[in-house]
Amino acid sequence: MGKVYEALKKAEVDGNLAAWTSVPADDPPKRRPSDRNRPHGLDFIDYSLNASDSVEIERRNRQEEADEAARKSMMQPAREMSIDITRIGTQLISFKNDNTEAAEEYNRLAVRLITTAGERTLKRVLLASAEHGDGRTSITLNLACALAKAQRRVLVVDTDLHRPSLLRLLGLTSDFGLTDAISRGLPAGSAMVRIQPFGFTLLPTREQAKNPSELLSSGNFTEMLNMLEADYDFLLFDSPPLLRGADSSFLIRHTHGTVLVIRAGKTKSKQLGRAIAALAPEKFLGVVLNRAA
Repeated sequence: MGKVYEALKKAEVDGNLAAWTSVPADDPPKRRPSDRNRPHGLDFIDYSLNASDSVEIERRNRQEEADEAARKSMMQPAREMSIDITRIGTQLISFKNDNTEAAEEYNRLAVRLITTAGERTLKRVLLASAEHGDGRTSITLNLACALAKAQRRVLVVDTDLHRPSLLRLLGLTSDFGLTDAISRGLPAGSAMVRIQPFGFTLLPTREQAKNPSELLSSGNFTEMLNMLEADYDFLLFDSPPLLRGADSSFLIRHTHGTVLVIRAGKTKSKQLGRAIAALAPEKFLGVVLNRAA
């Protein structure tokens, strides 16, 4: 330790106190002739390179923060709408304060989704059915409400571009919707509505689209979903019937899992078999039996 102390004192006297070095304790560092011309042992080239790296990292960080702020501003819902309970569909059980068995079933379904999402990637969920009239849209909205009550950030996307009905069931109207945003290349936020007091967000479709397959397979729709995903725990997609066209196949590719809605006494076993066959097996989450009682 005496030699280490002597080496440090000598460096102080010479004005060349080194930083951390790897030097044997019994062998003080030797000064090189060129060291006398280097002020305070500063490696200017190394310092310059490190400084450039720091400036570049800082620039990239600022750019990423600016990009994220811009993304968030474009994805913010353009407006809020309050639900009038007297005007909503009678099948929207979760929107009422009744502690009914049906409402509890939606709570259990929400818990199942939350649990599964903790075990695998499950953010984009497709709610599908074999045919019209199976109750797919009401299941989607009830599930969204149950998830929102469980403090999850939820976005409902009306992707049944043939027969959109989310706005109708909620007793709402809108002058701008999903198809308008996609076709015009506008931010999703311009068409989104915050549903109060329930706390979930809706990306509605106002009316039947003339070219649904073209819209759902477009790059604008893909980019929109990618930008939206970061702000939500669940994106629920109300899809067209699986047996009524090819639109649902685009949605299956865009989503992480599918819940199939069937209606007791209406969905035939043959239809059910064909609907399940249209799904990707690894994405099939299960079946919800609607109106069983």
